[in-house]
Amino acid sequence: MSEKMTVWLLDLGTLYAKRESIVCRGRPEDVSRIHLPVMGVLVRHPKGFLLYDTGCRPDAMEEGWPPNMQKAFPLTYSPQQTLSRQLALCGVSPGQIDTVVLSHLHLDHGGNTSLFPHARCIVPAKDLSLARSLVGEEDPTRRGGYIRQDIEELPADLVPLSQDTELFPGVRLLCLPGHTPGLLGMAVSDGAKTLLFPSDAVYTAENYGPPAVSPRSPYNREQLLQSICRVRRMEEELGAQVIFSHDIDLWNRLPHAPAPLLGAQ
Repeated sequence: MSEKMTVWLLDLGTLYAKRESIVCRGRPEDVSRIHLPVMGVLVRHPKGFLLYDTGCRPDAMEEGWPPNMQKAFPLTYSPQQTLSRQLALCGVSPGQIDTVVLSHLHLDHGGNTSLFPHARCIVPAKDLSLARSLVGEEDPTRRGGYIRQDIEELPADLVPLSQDTELFPGVRLLCLPGHTPGLLGMAVSDGAKTLLFPSDAVYTAENYGPPAVSPRSPYNREQLLQSICRVRRMEEELGAQVIFSHDIDLWNRLPHAPAPLLGAQ
């Protein structure tokens, strides 16, 4: 494996959601919808291959998601946008992934983990606890954004995390609660450039502001706004590039696999 780090953005399809649920400006009459990219992040590091977020389960729009989630967040993807195919574009197979980090366990971030039964899987501890509680509900509309089968398919080597952690040299996991009770962002630096992946702590540039704008229904709005402020401080202190989780305009300007976002192929 190369001693230099490489980072790729994986294109895992598109959700179609109500704008007001993503950037809540108090306009209930606004029923317009926007496209939300679904991404994974692959990191080739001297310590191994790391995959940050795993997208949506492939049967989401069949029986994989309950009807309420299919209606709220319809998913489209092509065969080229499956997780296995996106990894293959980078010359990587699922069996080569050493570590999976799930920023949180919502349906568009924690599917497909059955591809990685061998991998260490790092998750936010408080989000795991909430997810396990909610997927026990018989009524699917009471499970929030969690899918029962996704939680059941998590790898056996599960590592719940509750604090900032340097995972590898140049790769740091960041606790950014608010969207869910626990959420793991990620900072990646090769010494020359730093990338910040806040996941759903910051959906889009509109949420980022300033001023910061919350989505409609975060788990804890105050914590979420504090997490957004933390991301902004880190951006300024590190001179980092922030990669919003669901910003279609930014997404269309960024390179996707097989072209690297950081480092060389």
